[in-house]
Amino acid sequence: MSRKGRGMWHVDVPRLYESYYYRLYVKTPVETNEVVDPYVKAVSLNGEFGVLIDVEATVAANVTPTERPPLRKATDAVIYELHIRDFTSHPSSTSRMKGMYGSITETGLRTSAGNSAGFDYLKELGVTHLQLLPVHDFGSVDEATRMPYNWGYDPTHWFGLEGSYASKPDEPLSRILEYAEMVDTLHRHDMRVVVDVVMNHIFIREQSSLEALVPYYYFRYEHDGTVANGTGVGNDTASERYMMRRMIVDCVTYFAETYHVDGFRFDLMGIHDVETMNQIRAALDKIDRSILMYGEGWDLATPLSPSLKASSHNAAFMPRIGHFNDMMRDALKGSTFNDRERGFVSGNEWREWELRECITGAVQIPNVTVGRFPSPQYTINYVEAHDNYTTYDKLLLSCEDMDETMRLRMQRFATAIVITSQGVPFLHAGQEFGRTKQGVENSYNAPDRINHFDWDLRDEHQSEVEFVKTLLKLRRRHTCFRYDTRQKVIEQFKFLPSPPGVIAYELTASHSYDAWQRVRVYLNGTFNDVIFHADGDWNVYVQGETASLVPIERNPSQIQVESLSMTIIAC
Repeated sequence: MSRKGRGMWHVDVPRLYESYYYRLYVKTPVETNEVVDPYVKAVSLNGEFGVLIDVEATVAANVTPTERPPLRKATDAVIYELHIRDFTSHPSSTSRMKGMYGSITETGLRTSAGNSAGFDYLKELGVTHLQLLPVHDFGSVDEATRMPYNWGYDPTHWFGLEGSYASKPDEPLSRILEYAEMVDTLHRHDMRVVVDVVMNHIFIREQSSLEALVPYYYFRYEHDGTVANGTGVGNDTASERYMMRRMIVDCVTYFAETYHVDGFRFDLMGIHDVETMNQIRAALDKIDRSILMYGEGWDLATPLSPSLKASSHNAAFMPRIGHFNDMMRDALKGSTFNDRERGFVSGNEWREWELRECITGAVQIPNVTVGRFPSPQYTINYVEAHDNYTTYDKLLLSCEDMDETMRLRMQRFATAIVITSQGVPFLHAGQEFGRTKQGVENSYNAPDRINHFDWDLRDEHQSEVEFVKTLLKLRRRHTCFRYDTRQKVIEQFKFLPSPPGVIAYELTASHSYDAWQRVRVYLNGTFNDVIFHADGDWNVYVQGETASLVPIERNPSQIQVESLSMTIIAC
């Protein structure tokens, strides 16, 4: 290799060496190491070697790209978070490609009761974006045996793909082409793909190529010389340093250009710095402005000035980058850090005012709400994700004195609020039918029997699935649920008088062609039914356990809002 200046090294490799395995032999003032190229795009089994493959040319030659499905604004998206292995690991799954990239787009699958399963289920549900847990090559699963189970937040090679999801993990091309084909098939069926970017840390810093190549550069250190650990997993990458920042930008744009990925979710985004996130946004905009960017904007204990962190506190300085709204999560089901605390959907009226802040898109409305974000496009609304208890398991702990029917009612209520609030709705796979992980809070390495997508439970709770499917159709059909600016919220969102523990508000359509010109939404967070007077020619579309595309009731004189439920009327 020849040195090109400014620490850069370069070598041209003749094509006759294509498919050869390789490593870098690196001598530094500290030590001499043999390492895998940190920019490697193709890797061998378990990432032990880099592989000389022109990935961009290989993908282009084998997969004819389908145009990205249209997306006009972020609030048109509905994100669905899924782990590849979970989707088909349940004993009842009839997939021929269990746990593989190909299983995501496998069609013709049915549940034990004959309902849709697999990809057919996803299409029927009505989500727009499939957010897959990490697919970057990670070190916690043996690719040869596909054991043990792990979510994959242990990255080893950011540009390479994970082999345990490939049909032939020992053949480097297998993972590349199968992942590319999966993305393209999703596009052909009008579904976009989001990559879970885990570049806030590396699996084992001491064994990483980055530390071997340039010791003490790519990671942050505390003032006493110890390795920073704001991530809680042993190390924090130093995104504020030029070459680390460049690597993150290069990796994200590589996936967008080579695999035509449509969005990026940044794990522990608050570890990164504002400038890096803005450079990524600018680079993606040159490719396609509709590509989503969002992440966990937690304020983590890493040695970086608070004003520089890519945390939710600094959202206004990161245009068009979304943030998970943890205020909504805790307002709905109770504090994530207090198992027994209830939320609005389980009868805790004290959470009402936090929820009022969130359902507006978390924007500031003069004399009404304080606001967290500049526009509704910044807030990723959710009640559960892969982390922490599922909503159902949280309700088991906080509402142990209540029966199954009541807990499912609360679960339905929470999901309904997420879907109909201003912002970008985010659903964790299975929450639509009350997914449980058998009380395991952090299932990152729990076995399949804990993490699997339970298709039998999907059958058992078919009515819950239908409720969510209908709500998603209503959201897609009517513009009033998808305001994209703060000004629209100020002008078209109005809170109505309501008793304590109940939220009522009115929305107006953004376009004259919308069949619903006025909409009223009632959220009853109490254990008693509430009656509102109907002052006009309203039709009821959502009430209690029922959601419908046609009126449930026409021109009622009174609107009944059942306990712990949502009612929607329109005219």
